[in-house]
Amino acid sequence: MNWTVYGIELFVLIVCFALIIVIPLTINPVSFISDFPPEIQEEYYRSQKQERKKASLTKAMVIKKVVFLIAAVFICAWMAYLAGANTFLQGVLLSFSYVAVIAAFDTFIMDWIFFPRIKRWRLPGTEDMDRAYRQKWFHLKGVLVLVPLGAVFAVIAGAIVVWLF
Repeated sequence: MNWTVYGIELFVLIVCFALIIVIPLTINPVSFISDFPPEIQEEYYRSQKQERKKASLTKAMVIKKVVFLIAAVFICAWMAYLAGANTFLQGVLLSFSYVAVIAAFDTFIMDWIFFPRIKRWRLPGTEDMDRAYRQKWFHLKGVLVLVPLGAVFAVIAGAIVVWLF
């Protein structure tokens, strides 16, 4: 395995992920409302005198998400191959490590460190809810639910490594 390539890949992944989150969050924090703890969501709707909207997935949104997931699996498999994976197990382990690093970065850096401290990212009407924004358990539960999905993702990427490369 090429550790230099792996390290560069992780760095690029983290930067890309951070930009994908930070840019829209800075422009409009409300676009991420479902990612906020329930108390913050409730206070936002109450303070803005809005009714909570049930988010429904449209066909277009489902298609976009499926296309993104398929592309992500292939990109992950390709990255694993570039880092030196040439067996199913190596593909699975590298792919899962990419998912785990992004999940850890999102939870421990973005959600636990930056999210509670950057007031610009707070929903209007909830700027003074410091304690609610510092809920570590809320964010940790969210990432733990995704671990099995990350494992399935990694198995598919591992199969692609063997099948395509």
